Amino acid sequence: MNRLLELRTENNLTQRAVAKLLNISQGTYNNWENSNTQPSIEQLIQLSRLFKVSIDYIVRNSDDYGSMPSSNDLTAEQKNLLELFEKLSPNGKASLLVFLNAIV
Repeated sequence: MNRLLELRTENNLTQRAVAKLLNISQGTYNNWENSNTQPSIEQLIQLSRLFKVSIDYIVRNSDDYGSMPSSNDLTAEQKNLLELFEKLSPNGKASLLVFLNAIV
């Protein structure tokens, strides 16, 4: 799944950071990137949400990222959270997502 490598590097994330966000081991994620194993459908959904692309894009069924919700579909609170999130460093984003996953 070379798309995972591309998406991860485009988002300035390490394998360790992605693995933490998905609550898996770095070795598991590494195996996905190197096509040694494949993620489950639930994990594909998580990857899709993390990288903001369609599952079809991840599995190379499409070269289109897929449609993502426009900012017009967001509430004022969601827009504010998104703006704050975008101001974070890649490590800050990864840490925040780990924290949010822990409290959800």
